[in-house]
Amino acid sequence: MYKPKYFKWYEFMPSKEYEPYWLILMDDRILITADEIREYYGVPVTINNWYWGGNLKNRGFREMNTTIGAKLSQHKFGRAFDFDVKNVSAEQVRNDIRKGKFPLITCIEKNVSWVHADVRNVKRLFEVNP
Repeated sequence: MYKPKYFKWYEFMPSKEYEPYWLILMDDRILITADEIREYYGVPVTINNWYWGGNLKNRGFREMNTTIGAKLSQHKFGRAFDFDVKNVSAEQVRNDIRKGKFPLITCIEKNVSWVHADVRNVKRLFEVNP
């Protein structure tokens, strides 16, 4: 079980009720990748910000009954996260993913202003539209 160096439970979970379970709900590959991204760019990475009064709460783990995203979204299995890297465009991050800088990522979303990354079971980098 991987415990992130740079992130706390509330950055991946949609509410406080998940605090005790966050490390078993999130795939280790996502937690490892989040730390790798933070280290690579050397600046803050924003996933969820509800804990500090922000409006983002579904960018990490999502509850099965949420209407946000696809019915079988990788978020619902703890295998995806959406994020922003401070002062780095989403397209630049996607280009770095395409170049193999974060090898655990197997899928990204195109044409969105944030980065969606997941670790679904595919052999090569898969790119999807929202």
